[in-house]
Amino acid sequence: MQMTTIKINQTNEELHKFFMNSDIKRWKEEIEIINVEMIFYKNLLNAHLKEHASWGEINYESLFQGIADVQYYNERFQKGLLDFNNRLSGMAECDDLQCENHFLNDHTNIKKSIESHFSTYKAFKKTLFSYLKIRYNY
Repeated sequence: MQMTTIKINQTNEELHKFFMNSDIKRWKEEIEIINVEMIFYKNLLNAHLKEHASWGEINYESLFQGIADVQYYNERFQKGLLDFNNRLSGMAECDDLQCENHFLNDHTNIKKSIESHFSTYKAFKKTLFSYLKIRYNY
C-alpha cells in the first residue's frame, strides 16, 4: 500500500520510502511528457521541411539529432526508474542502517542524473523555441 500523506507516527524508513516514491512518480510523469513533446517537435520540424523544401539558416540535422538524443536518454531513465522502483521493495527487508543507506544513496545518484537530464532537456527546448520564434516570427 502506497501512502499519499505524511503521518505523525511514521518511521524514518516509511518517510524515506514516501519521498522516494513521490520522486519516482514525478520523474515518470516528466519523462512521459518529454516523450510526447519530442514526438510533437519532430512532427513539426518534418512538416516545416516538407512545406519549405529548404534547409535555410537553421540546421535541422542538429535539431533532429537533439530530439533523438533526448529520446534515447529518456528511454534509459525510464528503464532505470522501473528497475530502481522494483528494487525499492527490497528496502522493506533492510534490518540495519547500512542497507537503508544503500537505497538512499542509489536514490540520490538517480536524482542527480535525472535532474541533470531534465536541465539539459530544458536547454534544448529553448533551442527549439528559438527556432520556432525565428521561423514563425513570434
